[in-house]
Amino acid sequence: MMSVNVTDSQREEGSIDYIQKAISPLASDFCGNIRKALCCDRVELRVDCPIKYLDLYRQEIEDKVADVIAVRYKYLFLKKLLRCEGLPLYEKELLFTALIAADIEDDKAYIIRKIRNMEIFTVDGIFNFRIKPLKYRWQEIASFIPPYFSSSQLGDFIAYLVGEKRGKRIVLENGRVYDGNKNELCRSSLIDGKGDPVREILLSASGKIEVVGSIGGQEERYLKSFFGRRITFLDGSLAKTVDKKN
Repeated sequence: MMSVNVTDSQREEGSIDYIQKAISPLASDFCGNIRKALCCDRVELRVDCPIKYLDLYRQEIEDKVADVIAVRYKYLFLKKLLRCEGLPLYEKELLFTALIAADIEDDKAYIIRKIRNMEIFTVDGIFNFRIKPLKYRWQEIASFIPPYFSSSQLGDFIAYLVGEKRGKRIVLENGRVYDGNKNELCRSSLIDGKGDPVREILLSASGKIEVVGSIGGQEERYLKSFFGRRITFLDGSLAKTVDKKN
């Protein structure tokens, strides 16, 4: 058996839980074992696997560590820089989420290049020392965001960012968000610890949504504002596409 370890500050235990949950199906299918331990002010995830599956495990762990940095750590980074006056709390959170989602695929690709083939992933250390050029870029982007936003400006801004996305499609059903392969998505839990459908959809970096069944009034309002004609509502065999003006 071979081991791959992931460690972070104990205050970021939720990020380690996210990684553990994400790789648990892999461990179940490919003879792995996962253990989480707390020691002093650190939390550690130890993943044991047969050597023949080591590359498979390492690739999945790299991807999820990149999720943590590109979502959780970027969120905390942006919150220190942006004021966002004029927006209620939830809409401020949507702005942070949209800024994370705008470059999430490029950010993750960069992070993965920097951590490839590591045996011990020290998440806070990677953030502090290995991705400094990426943090400079985040700081530059934050400098372009005005200190005041109205709700209508936020809607136009996020709609513009969504309009840049192509190809990917996700499904929203009963408050849960799934990709095209029916995998449940939960990146938004890295922000609020629970998960939120609107933020989850933004973080999926998808350009199209299929909604199965009914959704809450607030969720529907925001999704219509951001996605417009890119939303399809499905009710059995009946589908209708919603115009942004509705």
